[in-house]
Amino acid sequence: MLKNDPNHKFDRHRALTIGALAAILLSLASIYVLMRSEFAGATQLGRTAEQTWQTRSLLAQFQEVQLDAETAVRGYAITGNEAFLEPYLTAAARRDALLAELRLQADQAIVDSLPRLERLSALQFSNAELNARDVREGRAENAQGRIAEGRGKRLMDEIRAEVRALTAIEERRLDALGRASRDTSADIERGLTLLLLAIAVLLALLTLMVSRSARGRLEALAQTERLAARQSAMFDGADDAMLLLDKGGFIIRLNPSVVRIFGHSADDLCGKHNTILMAETVSIEDSQAWLARVGKATIEGAGRKLEFTGRRADGSTFETEIAVSLVEEGGDNQYVAAIRDISLRKRAERMKSEFVSTVSHELRTPLTSIGGSLGLLAGGAVGELNEKAARLVNIAHSNCERLIRLINDILDIEKIESGKMTFDLRKLTIGPLIKRTIEANRQYADDHGVKIEVTLSPWPQCIIGDPDRLEQVLTNLVSNAIKHSPNGETVSLRTEQRGRDVRIEVLDRGSGVPESFRTQIFAKFAMADNSDARTRGGTGLGLAIVREIAERHGGRAGFLDRPGAAVSFMLICRWHRRLPRRPADCRRDCR
Repeated sequence: MLKNDPNHKFDRHRALTIGALAAILLSLASIYVLMRSEFAGATQLGRTAEQTWQTRSLLAQFQEVQLDAETAVRGYAITGNEAFLEPYLTAAARRDALLAELRLQADQAIVDSLPRLERLSALQFSNAELNARDVREGRAENAQGRIAEGRGKRLMDEIRAEVRALTAIEERRLDALGRASRDTSADIERGLTLLLLAIAVLLALLTLMVSRSARGRLEALAQTERLAARQSAMFDGADDAMLLLDKGGFIIRLNPSVVRIFGHSADDLCGKHNTILMAETVSIEDSQAWLARVGKATIEGAGRKLEFTGRRADGSTFETEIAVSLVEEGGDNQYVAAIRDISLRKRAERMKSEFVSTVSHELRTPLTSIGGSLGLLAGGAVGELNEKAARLVNIAHSNCERLIRLINDILDIEKIESGKMTFDLRKLTIGPLIKRTIEANRQYADDHGVKIEVTLSPWPQCIIGDPDRLEQVLTNLVSNAIKHSPNGETVSLRTEQRGRDVRIEVLDRGSGVPESFRTQIFAKFAMADNSDARTRGGTGLGLAIVREIAERHGGRAGFLDRPGAAVSFMLICRWHRRLPRRPADCRRDCR
C-alpha cells in the first residue's frame, strides 16, 4: 500500500534530491578543503625552502668566518705581518651575529645542535688567539709549532664536518617535506577524480581547475627547488667571487665580489665567456671540455677544483683557486663557480719553502765541516783518544751525520715539490744498480747483524731512469729494511718483469706495518711509532722521497704486509719501450 502512495513517492524523490544535494554540498565542501590543503602545503613548502636556504647560507658564512680567522692567524704566525690579522679581528663579531641569526631563523633541530658548533668555534678562536699572542710577544716559534702539529686544522675539519651535518639536516627536512607534498598531491588528485566521477557536470569544471592547480603547484615546487639550489650555491654576500655559467661556460650571473676582485663591471661580464677572467690564453673549446667533466657538488666538496692565474680589468694578475659544481636547471646543465684570491696564501707558502731551503743550505755546510772534523778525530788524526773521549766523539759524529741526512732529505723533498729536482733519464740495466746499492749498504747490514740476499733475472732487465736517483730510492728501501729486521734475519731483493714494467721488491722480516699506519706510510715525517726516531733512527722522509722519485719516473712505489710473514716494498719501473730480442741486444742497448 505504501509503495503505491504518491506521497510516499514524493517523499522518496525528495529524500533522494535532498541526499543528492547533500552529496553535492559535501563534495563542494570536500573540494574546498582539499584545495585549501593543497595551497597550504605549497605555501608551507615555500616557507620551509626559504628558511632552509637562509639556514644553509648562514652556516656557509659561519664556516667561511672560521676559515678566514684560521688562515689570517696562520699567515700572521708565518710572516709576522699584522696585515694578515685583519680578517681575524673582525671574525668574532661576525661569528656571534651569524649564531644569533641562526637561533632566530633556523629550525629547532639546528638550534639544538648549535652548542657543539659554538664549542668548536670557541676552541678554534682560543687556539688562534694563543698563536697570535705568542707572535706579538716574540714567541713565534711556539705558534708555528702548534700550527705544524695541526691543532687548528683539526678543529677546522671538525667545524666543517659539523656544518656539513647541519646542512644535511636541512636538506633532509626539505626533501622530506617535498616528498610529503608530492604524496599529498597524489591523494588529492585521487579524491578529486572520485568526486568528478560522482558529480559529472560539476566535476567537469572542477577537473580543469584542479588540473591547472596541480600543474601550477608542481611548477611552483620545481621553481622553488631550482631557486633554493641556485641561491644556496650563489649568494650575493659571499666574499668569494661567485659565477653562474651556462652549459657553454658563458656567464649568466655574478655576485658583487666578482666586481670587487676582478675590477670588471657586471655589464662587462654578463654574456661573456668565463675565460675573459684568465691570464693564460685558453680556447673556449678547451674550457667547455673541462666543464664537461665537472660533476655535482657532494658532501666532500665541489665537483672540480683548479688553480689558475686571474687577470683584473687593469691588466694585473693574481693567483686564484676555483671550485666548480654542476647544477641541473630545467633540463639544461649549468655551473656554479666560486673563485677565491689565494695570492697571500701562495706567497706564504713560497716564503715557507724559501725559509726551509735557506736554513737547510746554511746548516749543511757547517755541519759537513763539523762531521768531517769529528770523523778525523774518531779516526785518530790527532792521536789516539781515551775511551770516554772516543765514545763522546763517536756519538757526536753519528748524530751529526744523522742531522746531515735529515737536511739532505728536507732539501730533496723541497726540490721535488718545487719542481727543481732534475732527472737524467737514460737506458740502464737493473743488475749493476742493485749491486752498487748492496755494496753501499753492506757495512750497515753487518752492523745490524742482517744478511742481504739478491735474486736477479737470468738476463739483463733494461729500464728507463736516472741511475743516481734510483740508487737513492733503493738505498732508502734497503736501509729501511735492514733497520727494521731482527738480528740474524735476511733482507731479500728480487726483480720481476710484469708486462711492460719491471718490479724491484725489497723484503724484510720485521714486525710489520701497523694497520692504522698503512694509509700514511708514504707521507712526510710519518713514523709508525715516534719512538722509532730514537731507537732506530730516521727522519720520516725516506719513503716520501721514494714515492715522489718513483712517480716522477713514471713508475710507482707500494708495499705488501702479510701478517706473520715478510713485509715487501715494491718499486715499479718502466721497461724500455723497445724490447730487445736477445740478452746480448739488451747488454748492447742498455749500458
